[in-house]
Amino acid sequence: MSDTPTAPVAPGRSSGTFRRILEALLRLGGFTILFIAVLVGLSLAGGASENLLVYGVTICLAALAATLVLLRLDGRRPMTDVGLHRTGVPSHLFRGFAFGVAIVIPVVALSLAGGLRYGPDGGTAIEYLGTGAWTALVLFFPAAGEEILCRGYPLAVIAERWGNAVALLLTTVAFSVLHGANPEVTPLALLNIALAGLLLGVVRIATGSLWAATGVHLGWNLATGFLADLPVSGLSLVDAPLIEVTRTGRDFITGGAFGAEGGLASTVAIALAIVYVLRRERRSRLDSSGEAP
Repeated sequence: MSDTPTAPVAPGRSSGTFRRILEALLRLGGFTILFIAVLVGLSLAGGASENLLVYGVTICLAALAATLVLLRLDGRRPMTDVGLHRTGVPSHLFRGFAFGVAIVIPVVALSLAGGLRYGPDGGTAIEYLGTGAWTALVLFFPAAGEEILCRGYPLAVIAERWGNAVALLLTTVAFSVLHGANPEVTPLALLNIALAGLLLGVVRIATGSLWAATGVHLGWNLATGFLADLPVSGLSLVDAPLIEVTRTGRDFITGGAFGAEGGLASTVAIALAIVYVLRRERRSRLDSSGEAP
C-alpha cells in the first residue's frame, strides 16, 4: 500500500461541476415546460384538431417559441448555436431531402423481396403531382417541429455539458418515446425509430445544420408515405394516386400495418445510412486536418 497522500478534490471544482450540471438540467426543464405551455395554449386557441397540417404547424411553433425564449435567456445566444442557420437553408434542406429519399430505395427493394406488392390505382399524373406537392408541404411542418424539439436546443445543451455521445443517446431515446403511443407500434418499430433518431442526430452534428436533419426527416416521410404508399409510423397519411399496396408481405420485413419503420428492411437501411454518415464525417475531419486515414 502506497504512503503517498492522495490530493484532495478542490471544493471549488466539485461545486462548479455540480452548478454546471444543475444549470444544464434547469435549461432543459425550462425548455420542456415552455414547449408544453405554448403547445397547450396554441391547441386551446385553435381547438383540438386531427388535421396533420394543423398539428405540424402547432408543434413547430411551440418548439420554435421555446427555443427563441431559452436562447434569449441563455445569454442571447444566436440561432446558429442550435443549427438554425439563416444561410444555405435551401441547399441543406434539398441535400438532406435527397438523402432521406435515397434511404427508402433499399427499404422498398428489401420489402419487395419480403412479399410487398403493388397494383394500379385510379388517378392521373396531374393528380399525382398535385398530391405529392401538397403532401410535402404538410409533412414539412411536423418534420421541422420534431427536429427543433429533439435535436435543436436540447441536443445543444446536452452536448455542451456531457458531449455528443450522451446528447445522441438521450435525444434518440426521447424521439422513440414520442412515437411510443402510435397505432400498431411494435418493439421492432420503436428500435427503428430510435435508429432513425440516431441517424438524424448524427446528420445534425456532422453538418451543424438542423435544416439538413429536417430535410432527411421530410425525405423519409414523403418517400415512405407518398412514393411508396405506406403508413408512416403507424399513420396512413395520404392515399397516393396511380399505385396502391395490394399485399404487405411478411410483416417482420416490411413493417406491416405500422409501415416501413416497423420492419427489418428499415433496420438494415437506416443502420447502413448511419455508418455512411459517420464514415463521411470522419473522412471530412481527416481531410481538413491533413491527417492520413
